Amino acid sequence: MKFKGTALMAAVFLNLVLYYFFVDLPAKQKEQTEKEQAEKLLPLETGKVVELSLTGNGEPIALKRKALHQWDLIRPLSAPGDATETEAFISEIEDLKKTRVVEENPKDLSIYGLSSPNLKIYFKFENKKEETLLIGDESPLGGSLYFKRESHPAVMLAASSRSHFEKSVYNFRDKTLLNFNTGSIQRIQILREGNPLEFKKTGEAWEISGDIRARGNKDAIMNFLQSIQFSRVREFVDEKPDSLESYGLNPPALKLTLENEKGETHTLSIGHPKEGKGYFSKVNDSKNIVLADTRIFETLSQKTVEFLDKTLLEFEEKEILELSLQSENETIRVVRGESDNWDIQSPIKTATDLATVNSLLFDLKEAQINTFIKISMETPESFGLDAPKKSFSLKMKDSKIWALQLGNQSADGQQVFAQRTGEPTVFSISKEVVDKLFRSLHDLRNKKLLNFESAEVNKIVIQTPDQLFELRKSGPQWSLEKPEKIKTEHIGNDLIWTLKGLEFNSIITPPLPANLSGLNSPLFTIRLFKNDEISALKVGKMFKPEQEYLVEVANQQYRVKNKFLDTIPLSLDKFKLK
Repeated sequence: MKFKGTALMAAVFLNLVLYYFFVDLPAKQKEQTEKEQAEKLLPLETGKVVELSLTGNGEPIALKRKALHQWDLIRPLSAPGDATETEAFISEIEDLKKTRVVEENPKDLSIYGLSSPNLKIYFKFENKKEETLLIGDESPLGGSLYFKRESHPAVMLAASSRSHFEKSVYNFRDKTLLNFNTGSIQRIQILREGNPLEFKKTGEAWEISGDIRARGNKDAIMNFLQSIQFSRVREFVDEKPDSLESYGLNPPALKLTLENEKGETHTLSIGHPKEGKGYFSKVNDSKNIVLADTRIFETLSQKTVEFLDKTLLEFEEKEILELSLQSENETIRVVRGESDNWDIQSPIKTATDLATVNSLLFDLKEAQINTFIKISMETPESFGLDAPKKSFSLKMKDSKIWALQLGNQSADGQQVFAQRTGEPTVFSISKEVVDKLFRSLHDLRNKKLLNFESAEVNKIVIQTPDQLFELRKSGPQWSLEKPEKIKTEHIGNDLIWTLKGLEFNSIITPPLPANLSGLNSPLFTIRLFKNDEISALKVGKMFKPEQEYLVEVANQQYRVKNKFLDTIPLSLDKFKLK
């Protein structure tokens, strides 16, 4: 019985909810909508207006909707309309609310300025209906205007001012200077006295030609295009000029041509300035003269260097076969080997430190030019580029060579003058970037002392002058066998990890004799076995000022930082602590 009562209550509750959402709420919403419509001065919806005209103190203005959010100006001339301005104007009227109805059936409209009003706004709707809003005088108290719909007798009062409705042709005319899609532009040409400029896009890359041939900065060129795209007409000067000479447009001082992927072009010609307000301009093949903002002239007058790509080099790491670093002291040549390893071929043949080579390539990819100094270098000796101090080169899979030459430093020592392959431009890059790129042979080479596979080692022998310690591995477990049996959890793996990471700080050349190196009576010797011995090292004297040990591996002597060796256990107590 209790269950039936609960189910009944749930059903009643559900019915109440359904009634609210499907009956009560729609009724309230309808009531609210009707109330809002009743409060409006002129009930209309912006999206349903298809024609609009204004009659005021000046010449009549008429617009017609061409498509969604597209309007054409049809009076006093035919021209594209400003959709944003037009629809904002209609929305403003749509939002007007009447303060009160002044008179339902007035006998004399002249007292309200509505018998022959100066301002009239005509609307035509999608359903073919029409309506005209008459705008009269300001109320005696100010801040409100008298309004009347031509189809209704009532005079209404609403908070507004005549300035909201006194619009010019300029307000409703499309003021876009050039209408184009930035992403579709493939070629840009700027004709100007002295240094014409051209950009061409291939794939995602821009190439500059003109007084210099170089790679373009994608961001700078995109900013340039957007600046042009967002430029607006400040004034419509002359619809049918008798001559272009008076405006400085025959020939123009500047001419911009944009070409898209379909071969379609957009042109902008710039002529004389007008009293600091802008420049007389002509768009495409149109006859009319417009006034463009002063910033458009500045944009088109930018120097070539403003568009140059400041990325030192764009490349894919997998495409590089070889890299060379040349300085006054040595030339280091590094060649890609198998499995994407790198090997040093000169000045010695040895393996590289792969992490260091990858780091160098990463720094090269991130390197940026600081400043472009000279477009064309007539005196290379003034920058130290007649005999470069350093050079950096890459050989690619397609046999192309890219090279960077470095010359003198700037007066403050923070910048280095440089030049790239096949480019006359001189630029500077920071000394910090140069230091990152020019690694030493020691930095680039593999500095690991021992070469073995961790999983292969099953016995470790440590010999000191006093004792011998022997560790053996059974499965994953290491244990000390000599001088006594001790089960250890991690000591073997810790030792393997330490020995695998051993790196030398420098090579001792020529090697020291045994009595001076301490190798005639080493501090300790470590040998690694996989049945037979696979690797070994001897640790000799300590160089105390540098805190480095002399270490011998395969008859070669090295200096190794004490931090690598001081963790190795050399007493039974150390093994027991483990």
